[in-house]
Amino acid sequence: MRHEEGCAVGEFRDPHYGIRLGWTGYPPSVGDWSPVVTRTTGALIVVHGEHFGNGTRSAVASEAWDGRGASQKLRELYEADSSYFVSRLNGWFAGVIIDFARGTVLLFNDRYGMGRLYLHCGRDEFLFASEAKSLLRVRPQLRAINSGSLAELLRYNCVLNDSTLFAGVSLLPRASAWEFKAGGNLDRRKYFSFQEWEEQSSLSPATFHQAYTDTVSRVFPTYAREQGDVGISLTAGLDTRQIMAALGEACKDHPCFTFDGTFGELFDSRTARKLAAVHQSPFEIIRIDERFLKHFGEYARRAIYLSDGTHDAFGAHDVFFNEIARRIAPVRLTGKFGSEVVRIRNIVPSYIYPSGFLLPEIGELVRRLPPFPELKRGLHPLTAVVGWEIPWHEYGRLKVEQSQLVMRTPYMDNELVKLMYSAPADARARGSLQERYVSERSPEFGAFMSNLGRFASVGGMARNNPVLTQLASGALRALFKVEYIYLYGTPHWLTAVDRRLSRWHLERWLSGRQKWEGYRIWMTDRFSGFLRETLLSTNARFGDFFVEKRVKTMLMQHLAGTHNHITEINKVLTVELICSTLLKEGAFDHRAGARDGISGAPQDVF
Repeated sequence: MRHEEGCAVGEFRDPHYGIRLGWTGYPPSVGDWSPVVTRTTGALIVVHGEHFGNGTRSAVASEAWDGRGASQKLRELYEADSSYFVSRLNGWFAGVIIDFARGTVLLFNDRYGMGRLYLHCGRDEFLFASEAKSLLRVRPQLRAINSGSLAELLRYNCVLNDSTLFAGVSLLPRASAWEFKAGGNLDRRKYFSFQEWEEQSSLSPATFHQAYTDTVSRVFPTYAREQGDVGISLTAGLDTRQIMAALGEACKDHPCFTFDGTFGELFDSRTARKLAAVHQSPFEIIRIDERFLKHFGEYARRAIYLSDGTHDAFGAHDVFFNEIARRIAPVRLTGKFGSEVVRIRNIVPSYIYPSGFLLPEIGELVRRLPPFPELKRGLHPLTAVVGWEIPWHEYGRLKVEQSQLVMRTPYMDNELVKLMYSAPADARARGSLQERYVSERSPEFGAFMSNLGRFASVGGMARNNPVLTQLASGALRALFKVEYIYLYGTPHWLTAVDRRLSRWHLERWLSGRQKWEGYRIWMTDRFSGFLRETLLSTNARFGDFFVEKRVKTMLMQHLAGTHNHITEINKVLTVELICSTLLKEGAFDHRAGARDGISGAPQDVF
């Protein structure tokens, strides 16, 4: 789990109780300063993650846990009322509390389940870790894929509920406070239910808008307290722009950056540069470069390994981008999940595969799974987002990002999410909350058009002119669609045409404005060697789940430029890398942990 230089590592052992704990993380996450020993009870607390209080300065834990002050705030919060300690935490976290006086061990996580704990319950042991690979390393019998979970991964691009890809390994359910007592008795308590927020009455539009404005203005700055150490990840959209508006002039204390590709400067980059210039914030563009294209195979392996197989092979760029972002600032403040929490955006796909691609037994399991919208029918729409879609589908990308730096987003702050449950019926559907906030709070950030045409200011004409806004929005959405079709959803016939016209480099004309991901094109030239070496190898393992002959035909068709099989090849490559990096005997020997001599299986973990 010690993946990069700069990780702090610690360990606690108590042979008498049969406990062995280890932890690792980047500053300034609270995990760096664990464990904390309370004065009154002598309880030992180990937490991995961050807490942001409730946005009120008078609260015991009103500030983010930063530096060594985190230990003191953690201790004070626990000593104030240990019975409500976990429920008062606000953030993404997982932790353990060993109460020696009571003879108990409490295992807990956040109310969304973003602070994952992987579990294995054996005959004489209870093992847990924040990364599945730790369990797979010390218990080789767990290195097997659960076919039902694989079917979910293929259908929805994520495993559902509290299951994992690996047989015998499960997840600690969200909002858990599991207490182990003397004799091995386990009390599986849940300290929070979304029903508590769902039962709130809806506020009137005026009351809600005022509450939303006050909450954003108070809460968002708590995520950027460390001057210089928090970098702001900018786009042209509304989510990061609202963060900038909430910070105001304080933006100048934070370096800003954005991500870009190889086809020319994105609209995101041009707009982000203008946003950073409002208060003279330092600004950089992190681009896909020759290093990534040349070493894609290694980045893909790392994406799979770091995420425990929950991210795609074609998410390799997330490793590349964030390892560079760490050099700019150790903490990345992002607008992640703003579109899902404040507006309405569906994020879980329901993939369908061509006949003869999956082995019959796996194919049948996939076919039995209904489209994802059917699964969440009858569920509160916001609960479906924050309790299902984000923790299941977005966890893999987030885990890769967290392996390189500390990730923060204010959009899943408890106070904001709770408030959104009381929004008027159409508030999220209209999608105007963020735009209105920026216009009223910091109109200078509304002078530049968003990626979907909001804040339209064209040719010096009046901002928010409804006709211009509509035209700009329509044009940008159309451009987005064109780029998506060209880079991802290209039909086979158009793929063949594109290949025949390759000398004209149509990608320079049809992409690079809204989207930069050129995997469909890179596969045919830059990644072809790695794909052949990996998927045509006699040692490949994907044949346990996919029809090898069909996969090899698809691969050769795509490399020849006659067909577009990007989705299928991505899935096959992902599964193959899961097998080679997480399941294969000796797959862990090259990791930093083994080199540094901190490996070894705990015989008893309780």
